Amino acid sequence: MSANNTFVRTLPATATPLDFDLLSRQILGILRLELRRNLLSRRAFALYFLALFPVFVMAVWAATPLTEEFDGPAQVTKMFAMFFVPYLRVSIFLSTLFLFMSLFRSEILERSLHYYFLTPVRREVLVIGKYLAALFACCGTYLLSTAALYLLACLPWGVSELLRYLFQGPGLGNLVAYLGTAVLACAGYGAVFLLAGLFFRNPVIAAFLVYTWESINFLLPSLLKKVSVIFYLQALYPIPVEVKSLLAVVADPPPVWASIFGLLVFTALVLGAACWRARRMEVAYGAD
Repeated sequence: MSANNTFVRTLPATATPLDFDLLSRQILGILRLELRRNLLSRRAFALYFLALFPVFVMAVWAATPLTEEFDGPAQVTKMFAMFFVPYLRVSIFLSTLFLFMSLFRSEILERSLHYYFLTPVRREVLVIGKYLAALFACCGTYLLSTAALYLLACLPWGVSELLRYLFQGPGLGNLVAYLGTAVLACAGYGAVFLLAGLFFRNPVIAAFLVYTWESINFLLPSLLKKVSVIFYLQALYPIPVEVKSLLAVVADPPPVWASIFGLLVFTALVLGAACWRARRMEVAYGAD
């Protein structure tokens, strides 16, 4: 077989008793290796750009006379809530797309995935280790980005007014809610795009399908709404943002605890599907 059409067939390891100490050490090893790749390689450029560009936009807004339309941090919360929606649906969505879909696709394109598959490491461990590395990189970046956005939005009226709003008003609680929403968005979308990367060669197709499904969520019946990430995230917004449409299907938002639990269960199920797919995966470099 020619070098340009390499086909590597690797079979899943036979069932053996689980050694949780060994599994944890393997996950940590993969985590350290992949975290360095996610933070320092070229794939991190898109993550940093998408996270920092909204911060730049907010900094420009905070330095302009447009802030005079508001009386203080408490009055700017609705504007920030409107700003957070495209921030989540564009910046975080695209960051998870580029980062998590490349976890396996980049290895295939670089013809290096078989090195992982030939090691005595369970496929499930490989999936979890790669997912956690990308999740830590994405969450760390967007925790800083979201905090910077929120503080910049409240800063034009002075540090003393900002501190008063944070610690004597609802500011700190709202900030924690936005930070938690950003983390859960990274976790949910990350799992979806990790699974998509195991099925699709072209990220554009996966991005279009997922984005379309998330965008029409307000049109779906109540049962189908739950098979999405945005359904759970919307219930976590500290300042609700309503979608006004005559075609919208009204569904009562779940309580915060149910949204968090539901999104964690959804993420776990998607990761389980990704592990199942990885155990049956064969590497055919010539097809890419």
